[in-house]
Order: sequence, then structure tokens, then C-alpha cells
Amino acid sequence: MVPERLSLTGVTGRALAFAPLDDPDEVVVEGRVSGSQAWSTSKVLVVAAFVATTAGGDPEELSAADRRLVTAALERSDGDAVRSLRQRIPGSPGRAMTAVLRAVGDRTTVAPDSYEGTMAWSLREQVRFMVALEAGEVVSAETSAYLLESMRPIRAHRWGLGTVGATTFKGGWLREGRVTRQMGLLDSYAVAIITDRGPVVRQTDGDAAHVRAMDDLAELLADRLAWDRRCGPS
Repeated sequence: MVPERLSLTGVTGRALAFAPLDDPDEVVVEGRVSGSQAWSTSKVLVVAAFVATTAGGDPEELSAADRRLVTAALERSDGDAVRSLRQRIPGSPGRAMTAVLRAVGDRTTVAPDSYEGTMAWSLREQVRFMVALEAGEVVSAETSAYLLESMRPIRAHRWGLGTVGATTFKGGWLREGRVTRQMGLLDSYAVAIITDRGPVVRQTDGDAAHVRAMDDLAELLADRLAWDRRCGPS
């Protein structure tokens, strides 16, 4: 049985999810928050759809200028950069992003043509997306590797998962009263965390994130994963 101090079962205001990369069907989700808006975690999906539709799934076909936009979108969470990429996705950007999700088995998340940050993207599906990314199944093996390498936030955004050893992750935030979230890879797990509680810190984009709460949640998650490796189901 999971120790109470490591469990968010029945807890409101924060939640976590994880799955071992070698057993991805075993997704654990605990806790509850007020919403599941993707916010800037959706930037990863925009970039995936952009590479799929404009470069045939081969990041080597991107121009130097496009690569700079991807870096800005995924490292600095730059809104102008991701809008520039999204506007050049042919046809319906929402359809292209949703197609990326359907190809990795997500049957519920639906991306819009604009304001993709407002779409609902559950912790469970974010964990499954990260599993697929690590397995090289998002668009192509080359695109998956490119996305993983690009998900390296700047120092100012390395709170939460960045404080417990994760190097590949993307966060999303907006303001007090809305959720702050991250998805990424930690040790041998795909993970996602989210909270809507606690004081907020102004970020470089002018939005506000629940930094201290995410730091605490990431520490709890890291302890939970350590317990899972020692005592969890084999």
C-alpha cells in the first residue's frame, strides 16, 4: 500500500500522474484540480503538427529560421513563436494537432484551430503522450527525438520538475485561479503534475505560475517514484 504521505488520493487542488516507460499501460493518476487546460504544454503539440505537415516529419527539412522559432516556443515558451508556427500549418491546425494525438492512441483530446492552450488535455493523456514521445512514436522517430531535445526550459522556467532532475519537460501557466502544469520525463517514467493552489510568481511572458506549489508537488512525485521502484507492482 502506498504510504499516505506519498499519495494524493482524495486530495483537491493538485494532482499527479505517471507511468513506467517499460510498462506504459500502468498509468497512475491521483488528486483533483479545477480544470485541465493545456496552456503552454500545448506548444509541444503545435510543433509536432508543424513538423508533420510542413517538413514531412523530418526536422532536418526545417529552415534555420523555423528551428529558431521551435527553440523559442519550447525553451522560452514564447507565444509569438508558436503562433507563427501554428499559422503556417496548412488547412486546419486543430485537425493536424488532433491527428498527431489520434496517431498515438489519444481518442479524447481535441485541439482547436487557435487558442490551443485552452483545450482540455488530461494528465493521463499527457503521460501517454510522453510515453509515445520517448518511444519515438510522435509523428516519427526523428520528430520525437527533436521534440525531446527541444523541451529544455530556460533557467527561469526550471521550477517543478526541473528541481528534481528532469531535463526534458514543458510547463504551462496563466494566472492565479487557473492551473499550472508540467509534463515530461523523470528517471524511467513519463510524468505530469498540475496544481491550482498557492501564491503565484510572474513569469517572463507576463503570466503567473504556481512555482512553490509545483516545486513541492515535484518533490512528492520524485519520492513517490522512488517508492514505486522499490515497492510498487513488479
